[in-house]
Amino acid sequence: MDNDKESGKLSNDAEDIENILSIRNLSINNENQFSKKTNNTKRPRPRVFSTELTDCLALDCEFVGTGTDGKEHMLARVSIVNERGEVVLDSYVKPQKAVKDYRTEISGIRPELMELGQEFSSVRETVKLLIHGRVLVGHALKNDMLVLNLRHPRNMTRDTARYNPIARKIRALGTPSLKNLARLILGEEIQNGIHDSVQDATATMKIYQIFKDEWEKSQRKTGRICR
Repeated sequence: MDNDKESGKLSNDAEDIENILSIRNLSINNENQFSKKTNNTKRPRPRVFSTELTDCLALDCEFVGTGTDGKEHMLARVSIVNERGEVVLDSYVKPQKAVKDYRTEISGIRPELMELGQEFSSVRETVKLLIHGRVLVGHALKNDMLVLNLRHPRNMTRDTARYNPIARKIRALGTPSLKNLARLILGEEIQNGIHDSVQDATATMKIYQIFKDEWEKSQRKTGRICR
């Protein structure tokens, strides 16, 4: 990157992301996809669709099982949508270690999807850049952030599994499932069989939008996530 770019103020998100990616040996190709520079054209690249990076993004991941009993979680797919439910990112991830259980009946993940996926480091970096400085919405986000090995500021996180007014709305005892929230609040049926991270991210964004005014008001009062 030249000195002019380093010292000049970037005019929009696209320029900002493109410059940061160039620093990290990443690029945006003509189809608006983030990618590590590589000569392997057969390998799909983490795709960032031509949609607006709104101030709020929703994220959801699919996991596979690792470890001796297959109970440990490993990232297999990550999806991000914007405030209008438009897909910003949807990428499968290459295995970082041996997979004991693909959990296909729930996750929809198959070996060939992961093998044709992206390197974890590339996907993680892309997600990190996309969510930086933005409100991040999700359901049980702690699990997603753990497998991504990322942190996000608490005051910029909106977790539909941990916001009490949402649970009270459906009279949930304990932590409500996203499936129940979608059915009772949105009137939508999701997760009937195989889960879809795009669908789940979209559902969390819709739920957040319904509670947004109250949620953000409480956020301004407390300076932290309302529980």
